Order: sequence, then structure tokens, then C-alpha cells
Amino acid sequence: MKKVCLCYFSGTGMTKYVVNRLVSEIEKHNVSVDIFKIEETDGQGIDMTQYDGLIMAYPTHSLNAPKIVINFAKRLPKASGVNTFVINTCSVESNSTHGSSQLLNKKLNKRGYKVLYNKLVEMPSNFASKDTEKQVITTLAKADALAVVMAKDIINLEHHFVERSFGAKTLTALARIEWLGAPIIGKFIYTKASCTRCKKCVNNCPNKNIILNKKSIKFKLSCGLCMRCVYKCPENAIYIRKPFKFIRFDKWYDNDAI
Repeated sequence: MKKVCLCYFSGTGMTKYVVNRLVSEIEKHNVSVDIFKIEETDGQGIDMTQYDGLIMAYPTHSLNAPKIVINFAKRLPKASGVNTFVINTCSVESNSTHGSSQLLNKKLNKRGYKVLYNKLVEMPSNFASKDTEKQVITTLAKADALAVVMAKDIINLEHHFVERSFGAKTLTALARIEWLGAPIIGKFIYTKASCTRCKKCVNNCPNKNIILNKKSIKFKLSCGLCMRCVYKCPENAIYIRKPFKFIRFDKWYDNDAI
């Protein structure tokens, strides 16, 4: 391998952390990496003929790749056996989360990308339960070590998949109902009085779901629940109303640290 293309989506910064570590390790082997943010890139415009492989990275949302990642895969130019490596981040390693890319892999293979590798990287929890500081340090250390392994695997064209049960595959498929519920839940997100209308959430939203309307922040109906607005808000002013308050969109970690 001489040159690879890496396309990624990161909501709260966890996947970005892994991507940065992975790229650093790959480049140590004299392999260059072109990095594309999925929400900023027209996949159809990527010239895959200049690359020896494709890496896709994303955070697991409800046991699946985010819809924005699936739609991106559909826009990639048709290929002929391009070696492809899929990496997903998740706070809980299980048979179901290992298979979160089953639909993504199907879309990639259909467009001529040869998916050789599917790896899960466990990261600190940013949803429903918060890890302790010790757990965060331990988890990140494991992720750093895994980045070294993954870099070597990719360069050596290693194959990696985890066998999954029929039940896990079915659960993953059923969990895609989140794609229908996310826009509805997104309408219950609001900004508190501490909001300074700096428009950081507006500018950072990958789905263009947030607007500044008559000096107030409004959330439309295309939310993907990536929580980037929460983690990037400098005033910690973004919250969610009942009946979805149990989801806990708290800003738990310093985004700049991860």
C-alpha cells in the first residue's frame, strides 16, 4: 500500500480520536492517507483510482451505522474490488455492536468495494451512562494500542470479521427504526437562557438541522442524534425536553481532549 482514502463521520469526537490515532500509525509505515469528513464530502467526487484502499469509520448509533454514513456509501463512485476496511466505535462491545456495519458493508459491496475488515473500537460512554475518569483513561489506552494493530492489519490486507448470531442480526435490522424516531426526538431539543446564539451548533450540525431564526435557535426535522451540538456548545446550553429527558444529552467529556 502507498496511499489510502479514509472517510469518516464523528458526532461527539470519539471516532475522530480513533481516526487521528489510526492515521498517525499508518503514516509511520510510509503510507499516505487522504482524509475526508463524510458530511463535507461529495462521495461521488472522490477519485478512487488513485488509492490502494478505502477506510470507513463511524460511531455506532442504535446498533447501526448512522444514516448519513449509509447515504454517503450510496454516493461513492462504483469501483472494482477496492480493498475496504470498516471501523466503528462504540461504548459497549457485544455481538450486536460488532455487526453494526452489516447494512453499510452490503452497500459498499454492491458498489464494488471489497470489504475485508470490520473492527470495533470500544470508547468511553457518551450516552445513558457516564464512565469514571479511571475507566476513560483505561478505555483510551486500549484504543491507542488497537490503533497500532489496525494500522498493521490494513497495510497487510488482513481479513477480520466477527461471526454473529441470527438474533443479533435481526436486532440490528430492527434498531434502524431510530432513523424514523431521531427527527421526532430532535424536535424536543432546545437551548436554555445561557445560549449566546454564537451559531456554533448551526455551523457544526452535519444534517443542517439547526437554524438561527429571529434571534433564537430552532431545531428542524432532520436530526440524526449525533449529539455534536451538545458536545460543541461552549455554554453547555443544549438540552432535551420530556418525555425524552431520560436520554441524557449531557456534555460528559471535554471534546478537545478526545
